[in-house]
Amino acid sequence: MKLDQVYVISLDHSEEYIQDLYNRLSKIPLPYDTPVFIIDAFLGTRLKTETDLGYELYHNWDISDLNPNWHWWERPTTYGEAGGMISHTMCWEDAYLNGYENIMILEDDFDVLQGIDWSIFDELEDYDWDFCLLAHNSLHDYFGDVIRPSRIGKEHFIRPSFFYNTHSYILQSDGIIRLIEDHLDVLKQNVVVSDEFLSAVISTHPRKDMRDMYIPNIRAVATKTNYIGQTRFESAGNSLTETDDVNIIRQ
Repeated sequence: MKLDQVYVISLDHSEEYIQDLYNRLSKIPLPYDTPVFIIDAFLGTRLKTETDLGYELYHNWDISDLNPNWHWWERPTTYGEAGGMISHTMCWEDAYLNGYENIMILEDDFDVLQGIDWSIFDELEDYDWDFCLLAHNSLHDYFGDVIRPSRIGKEHFIRPSFFYNTHSYILQSDGIIRLIEDHLDVLKQNVVVSDEFLSAVISTHPRKDMRDMYIPNIRAVATKTNYIGQTRFESAGNSLTETDDVNIIRQ
């Protein structure tokens, strides 16, 4: 498989970070000397003071009645989460303008769990897909009455259902086009966490408001093996988007 570009979303461009980044990329490893673009992450706190950015937060996010055990919806979106979502859209827009066929997007805290055997993508040659998760956390067990379970697709891939973890994925050109032409205008006026948005355009989202906003027309697969993990997690106390962050967006 050939990648036209790898985007790494990061606020850190220090020499130390760049060296660590390329050390981690070498463990993937990337195919065909793929070029790497470290894109300046959108600083979510800009939404506090700048009103002409072209983005609006979805202000009805915090609910608790759908699933009382699901605390992710019991609080507003944080500025860090909003900035992360906008950073992903910046990658899509750049790829769209450049006419790229295949891109990889990585968040700066990606962690290579296992090197990718790129030959497994050969089994997708006759398979309709736009988007491939290189690791994910399937959540259908929490919402079994609302969403379908992940389905077995091929030897090395599944069709994912509702999921979290969008820190590492591949997009093909049709997916890039659909994200930009079908969904970006709505997303810009209703910014949510990237995990929630991408789940909504890929599968049946358990929240009715998300199902009403987005048609799931992105054809997704996920590798059965979690190849690329993530080092920052809220539960571990080292997330950039902690729920007690002073940058929580409250209306």
